[in-house]
Amino acid sequence: MSIKNFADQNVNYSAVILNPTLESDWLKIKELQKSEFVFVSDQIESQVGDLIKSENPERTIPSQELKDLVLNFFKEIEKEKYGNWVFFPWKNTLVHVLAEGEFIKIRTLRNNFKITPSEQDLLSKKKVGIVGLSVGQSIALAMTLERGYGEIRLADFDTLELSNLNRLKAGVTSLGLEKVVLAAREIAEIDPYLKVKVYREGITPENIEDFLLEDGKLDLLIDECDSLDIKVLLREKARKHRVAVMMDTSDRGMLDIERFDIEPDRELFHGLLKGVDVNSLKSLSNTEKVSIVLKITGLETLTPRMKVSLLEIGQTISSWPQLASGVFLGGASVAHAARKFLLGEDVKSGRFYVDFDQLFKLKEAEEIKVDAPVFEQLSDFQFEVPTNVLQSAYRLSKEELELLVDQANWAPSGGNIQPWVWVFDKKGVLHLFHDKVRSHSMLDYKGSGSLIAFGAALENIRLQAGKLGIEVEIIYQISDFEQDCIASVRFVSKQPNPLPIKFAELVDGINLRCTNRKNASRYILREEELQALAEVAKEDDVSMEWTSEPEDLVQLAKVVGGMDRLRFFHDQGLMDFINEVRWTEKEAIETKDGIDIATLELKGAERAAMGLLRDPRTIRFFRKYLMGYGLTKISKDTITTASAIFLLKTPNYTPVSILKVGTVLQRVWIKANMLGLSAQPVSAMLFIFHMYLNEKESGFTEIEGKEIKELKKTFNYIFNKPVDQKEIFMFRVNKAGDPSVKSYRRDLSETLITI
Repeated sequence: MSIKNFADQNVNYSAVILNPTLESDWLKIKELQKSEFVFVSDQIESQVGDLIKSENPERTIPSQELKDLVLNFFKEIEKEKYGNWVFFPWKNTLVHVLAEGEFIKIRTLRNNFKITPSEQDLLSKKKVGIVGLSVGQSIALAMTLERGYGEIRLADFDTLELSNLNRLKAGVTSLGLEKVVLAAREIAEIDPYLKVKVYREGITPENIEDFLLEDGKLDLLIDECDSLDIKVLLREKARKHRVAVMMDTSDRGMLDIERFDIEPDRELFHGLLKGVDVNSLKSLSNTEKVSIVLKITGLETLTPRMKVSLLEIGQTISSWPQLASGVFLGGASVAHAARKFLLGEDVKSGRFYVDFDQLFKLKEAEEIKVDAPVFEQLSDFQFEVPTNVLQSAYRLSKEELELLVDQANWAPSGGNIQPWVWVFDKKGVLHLFHDKVRSHSMLDYKGSGSLIAFGAALENIRLQAGKLGIEVEIIYQISDFEQDCIASVRFVSKQPNPLPIKFAELVDGINLRCTNRKNASRYILREEELQALAEVAKEDDVSMEWTSEPEDLVQLAKVVGGMDRLRFFHDQGLMDFINEVRWTEKEAIETKDGIDIATLELKGAERAAMGLLRDPRTIRFFRKYLMGYGLTKISKDTITTASAIFLLKTPNYTPVSILKVGTVLQRVWIKANMLGLSAQPVSAMLFIFHMYLNEKESGFTEIEGKEIKELKKTFNYIFNKPVDQKEIFMFRVNKAGDPSVKSYRRDLSETLITI
């Protein structure tokens, strides 16, 4: 055997144990000792000294006496042929060690009696498999140091990269080395008598059975791999062969245990992957994996910094982060639990946490309470009916009144808050009031967001009344922002046939109109479609412009995404968002308002990322460190897939002008939906622009303010020509089919008062 073959670093990962009492091995030992390329370490006297001390535990042996005892030990024993010699090819190093039994006794001496000798003997008969050698390396190290097994099988296909050196016990001299080889060599250098088997290709459907069963079934499988499809495969096979599985996530020190050995019918991952197509897991990108990872780990269990990191995947980082402290903690916790399990103690399935932030009560880990708004009962709503409206010449029937209000309530409103209260008085006049408790938000600057909704609702009444043959007179009551009474509707006459009112044909689209947030392939609007939308947008004091230029859409995506990010940074903006989203179907059905998360049409990864925003600590971390660009991705896709972006403007920033914008918006939106086009508001930034530019105290920092101004400058470059127009509402149009879900509306009994 040549030294060159010994030292081939691309092949060798196990030590060569040479027994000097065997002639063939003795010749190899002498050859190695003579080589100028081999470092020889002979500390056998020190090891024998440890052996002597172990046999005399009742006293402390003075150093000189110990030296004499060691010399006496070798009087009748040839020192060079005592024990074994171990050659480590990757280091070109030959080491003299005690024979296996004595080596194990001395190496585990300090384990006694946290691990008794009989327990140590039992552990030496156990077979453990570790898949994934990042966190897995620390587990292998801890279990090796304790000698918590007799045989270990290691599987990983990856090589050591520089980015791994934040958590793996290795150095730059090992870059490019296979992780599994690195771990195997480390084990061999600690204890060359341990049996190590490596699977350099990682785990595959072809070798999984060998990994679990060859030369005896594993007693414990430890999963630390990144591949979701392999995680599922490991558990399916472990359940089939009744092998227990442990996993550490390194966030909050979560240790996951699945006792398939005694619970063969146990659902994988404690049933958390229900509804997931496991066949699709192999092809997922790191960004798409986020939603599955969150199903496995649980959203509420993550630390704020991990939530921050998951939102940045695919933006500023390529994969989820791990720190050495968490990885080493995982190594310790799995080694501890594995030892208990392998020794037959009552280790149960479940999840267990060693959360340092909670142990030390770090400020970052403190909960931040998010209060949901408390809406008053309709019976408690305070209002004062205006006296400047003549009695209606036609008295609505109960059915007509309810139909008109019902149709009005299907108008769009920011966050689907439905900020209206309708009062039908004794004179047969219908009055519209602003429910400010319901609409209070940063995006309802001066009530402008609600005014748009009110304009749309009044247009619905005009259209539906015309179909019923009822002539209406709409009287705007509001003259200053923040007034409660918005408008009054007087009913003038009733005809047997529909009235020939302007845009009468749109009435059939009132219930068709909806928000559609699907991001389908970009559809190019035809000229006749654009003209049809422009035609219904005609209104005094309101103008509409649009852009479909790809470069404009790219720039607008940056503006919309950037402003969405800044909205979340704003304390009030974030609270509004958390409170307006209905995070479950149950919430959406019970409240019948807010934005049902299903209407956001989010993919798994995007929906998971959205859920991360429910923890204000995540956003506050972003704000503190000027991060959070992952928050812009959803907005980017929304804008760049649009057929066109439309902007409604008015020269006069007054309540009545904004009501008229709402009227136009409703007509354009209905027309778009009737043409088979989809529409979605993208207006949040406009309300923020108005607030920031008109208020001294905006709630934004100086740095955030500069960013808002830059984004506004980019926006003005695309729109606002002439600049004397005030931008009020922006929406995208595309062709995306039917939405998956339509928003709910509150019952008439919650919005209509009859006096």
